[in-house]
Amino acid sequence: METVLITGASRGIGKALTEEFLSQGWRVFAAMRNPKKAEFLLPSKETSSFLELIQLDVTSDDSVAAAAESVRKATGQLHILVNNAAVKPEEGEERLADMKLEWFQQAFETNVVAVARMIQQFRSLLVSGSCIANISSLLASISSKNDFGYYAYGVSKAALNMLTRTVAAEFAPDGIAVAAISPGWVRTEMGGTNAPLSPKESAQNLFRMITNLKMDQSGLFMGREGSSSEYPW
Repeated sequence: METVLITGASRGIGKALTEEFLSQGWRVFAAMRNPKKAEFLLPSKETSSFLELIQLDVTSDDSVAAAAESVRKATGQLHILVNNAAVKPEEGEERLADMKLEWFQQAFETNVVAVARMIQQFRSLLVSGSCIANISSLLASISSKNDFGYYAYGVSKAALNMLTRTVAAEFAPDGIAVAAISPGWVRTEMGGTNAPLSPKESAQNLFRMITNLKMDQSGLFMGREGSSSEYPW
């Protein structure tokens, strides 16, 4: 059975992705800080024996190491690692003078450093043909940036894209594809109520994109429908 681990799986896009993978017959390791709370958020657990809730704080070395060991004992390998957990510390319209510098630290710790931590710890479970999907954002695009919004979030996601491209180069000889993928503007706690996409709509497209990721797409920055041309670096 094909296996996937999804971080930030208790809500929003992570929850929708968990439900989508389950509906397609995948074994899902849904990683989150508070699995007990998530039992109420993930009704699929009541109908599927393929869901395993994993306690995971992506900002903690010990927590990630423990989660990796738990998954290692449960399965021989992961086919897909989805690094979805993220934070947006600011509202988005602040000028630099109004930004708290700790917001940059918070964004980098979860959106960049934690992804590197996840890849380090779960690397041994990935084999040729596996893939890593780092959930990015159009706000990460440097060449299309023409306003001053989302300082901490945008800068951290741009750094995530560089991490993605660098890891993709290292893992290419091992046949592991690594890509940065934007989910679109989604109606979540982070995306807000004005976003045009529901989490389910985004997750359905992301599922098709991620499960069909090819080695010639490794290192690219793409949209949820597989188009890299819409997402300039």
